Amino acid sequence: MRYIAPALLLLIVVGCSTTQSIPIEDRSRTYDVSYDVAFDAVVLALAEQGYAVEEANKEQGGINTDFLLQESFLSWLSSSASRMKVTSLVRDTEAGVRVMLTIALQDSDPEATGPNYSSRNLRASQARRVYDSLFAHIEAVMWSDN
Repeated sequence: MRYIAPALLLLIVVGCSTTQSIPIEDRSRTYDVSYDVAFDAVVLALAEQGYAVEEANKEQGGINTDFLLQESFLSWLSSSASRMKVTSLVRDTEAGVRVMLTIALQDSDPEATGPNYSSRNLRASQARRVYDSLFAHIEAVMWSDN
């Protein structure tokens, strides 16, 4: 039972991504800090970005956020809304503490009655920019605490 939850979390992280074509190397970073510093920095950085952290399980390394409505300067051009959530897995490795992020991006269907969202895939270059931005914020929090 102890290993089922981490395995399920990994399945969620890998299986629900709208950026699956992005290599894991582009969605993860390894840091030479303590596990606690890295884990806490991810939680704080996501919260500072406006994400509601639904689960932060330090023992298993999993961090899950709720969807956050994405504001865009182009939103007035479209009647649909976009939202994004972030799932993170923090692991202690021989090389350091590894942080892996997975984003899920969804667009609303303006034709539907009520909230109806469907997954949206990003081009690799767009997804890399999103991940780079998230990691930049995590690193800013991480280095400010040290």
